[in-house]
Amino acid sequence: MSDSSQNTEGLFSGIIEYMAKKPIAANLLMIILLGGGIWTMFNIQKEVFPQYALDIVEVSVVYPGAAPAEVEQGILRLVEEAKRGVQGIKEITSTAEEGSGNISIELVTGAERMKTFQDIDQAVNRINTFPDDIEEPQVRLQSNQREVIEIGLYGEADIWTLRKLAEQLR
Repeated sequence: MSDSSQNTEGLFSGIIEYMAKKPIAANLLMIILLGGGIWTMFNIQKEVFPQYALDIVEVSVVYPGAAPAEVEQGILRLVEEAKRGVQGIKEITSTAEEGSGNISIELVTGAERMKTFQDIDQAVNRINTFPDDIEEPQVRLQSNQREVIEIGLYGEADIWTLRKLAEQLR
């Protein structure tokens, strides 16, 4: 046996031996743990349907074979510039990944969701300087249905085979 496993065994046997010889310490530790559990039970936030943001427009663009820097320059910056004239936008978060880019646009509380969504969609559709080999940008308003699982597909197959498989899994 190694020294570390002997030290661990010695530590545990030492704690057990101490608690066996000092029952008051063991009972005190048990009362503290029970008290902490009861306190937590009454103070932890409990929600049946937790709050989550619904006022978010997501723009997703697939750019096959592009590095994250290319996605940022060729897609994300163009979309961020195009939305400048749209009213009702609170915050924008962009993510560039290998072969795709995602932009999450949080709307101002109280803004007309559908009008702002349509304005963003039109702004994205007006962009004509996207690289030639990107797929059609997907603009969607986050719904009140929550995603349960997200699956990513990759492999030796071509993009159309993977896309067909993804549609079958959907």
